[in-house]
Order: sequence, then structure tokens, then C-alpha cells
Amino acid sequence: MKVAAAADIHAPLYLKIFEEKLDRLFPLKDKVSLFLLAGDIVDGGKFEYLDKVNVILDKVDVPIFGCFGNNEYEDREQFVREKLSNVKFLNDEHVILDLDSYKIDIVGSRGVLDEPTFWQKKNVLGIEEIYRNRISKLKTISKECTGDIKILLLHYPPTLKILKGENPRFLKQMGSNRLEDLIIEFNVVIVGHAHRGLPYVEVYGTPVYNVSLPLINDISIINIEKGKGLDRFL
Repeated sequence: MKVAAAADIHAPLYLKIFEEKLDRLFPLKDKVSLFLLAGDIVDGGKFEYLDKVNVILDKVDVPIFGCFGNNEYEDREQFVREKLSNVKFLNDEHVILDLDSYKIDIVGSRGVLDEPTFWQKKNVLGIEEIYRNRISKLKTISKECTGDIKILLLHYPPTLKILKGENPRFLKQMGSNRLEDLIIEFNVVIVGHAHRGLPYVEVYGTPVYNVSLPLINDISIINIEKGKGLDRFL
């Protein structure tokens, strides 16, 4: 089973690249079973570009699932859902699919940071408690996953290992090691957020893919074959 994935479109910044790469993907569309979006679809609250994103996503004829990023502000989540009605957003949530003869679990979340950013400390009341509660909830949800294929979709990386290449001073404000022990519960983890990190690492033998568009400069395709491991190609 092939899964297409992207993150950090930051419309309008990388919207043209996203559309071009999506058009190139069309010859494979009969082989791609899912499309996953790992957050930051728009840039800095520029929600007026959601209509253009929606037109582009209308070309996708497979189920689309997404998680919110830090640029999809929490008080605008419902607006984003309404504008991108063909995307099923998972916000600390779990969905079960029957697809390609597989039972598939997808868990989606923004994820957490080891250290809240200055902006979060100033503007998000109780952010550290929010992160603690999210960690607990995600660990509970992960125990409910019993499918053939289990996918964890996050915006913030759940391991600092994939952030190599980013400024070391800010790694704890870009991801978290507190979710590393969750990774082992899944067959594959798909993340974004890090524009200058690594495209791939393994944690406890589980592949973690950074599908950030500015990093990859393409839509990532992850090949998942039950019992045969996972590999990635562009």
C-alpha cells in the first residue's frame, strides 16, 4: 500500500510547488491509497488561501487525512475544517479504515514540544498542562490500535533525532523526546514542521518520515507492505 504525504505547504509560500508535485503524482493515483497532510497548510494565519488549497486538493481522489500545525491556530480549527471539507482532520483522535484488504489505524495530533515557545508561553494559557494531557491521551489512544497497519500522523516530531540540521538551541521548541516511547506502537510515523531537519530516522526500529515540503521539495510516497517492512521513495 502506498501513502502520499506532505507537510508545511505554508500557503501561499509553497503552494505552487505543492500543486506541481501533486499534478506529477497523477500517474500513480491508482496506486496511492491515502493522502496525509501533517500540518501547516497555510502560513501565519493566512486563511484566505484555504480556498486555493481546497481547489488543488479536489484533484485527489483517495481519502485525505490531516492534523493541524502551529499555523492552524486553535481558535480557527473549525474554520479550517469547513474550508477544507474534503480533509478529515484528526486532532488527538483515532480513525479505523478498511482499505486494500488491510485494517488501518491512523492517529493524528499536533504533537507536543519539550519546551513551549516564547509565543506559546505568552499566548496559550496552561500550555505545559495541555502538552502533558496530550501525551497521556495519545498513549491511551495508541493502545486502542489493533490494525494491520498503524500510522501516527503528527506535526511536531516525536523525536529530536530527526531535527538534526536545525539550530541546536531551539530543538526542544521544535519537537519532543517525550513521545519517543510511543513510536514503537506504530508501523510508521509521519511528521512535518522541521524545514531543515532530516527526512528519515528510525526509532526503536520504527521509521519516522519528515514530509516537510520545504525539506523534501516533493510529495513523499511511503510504501507500506504488511510483513515486508517499509521504504520510502520520491
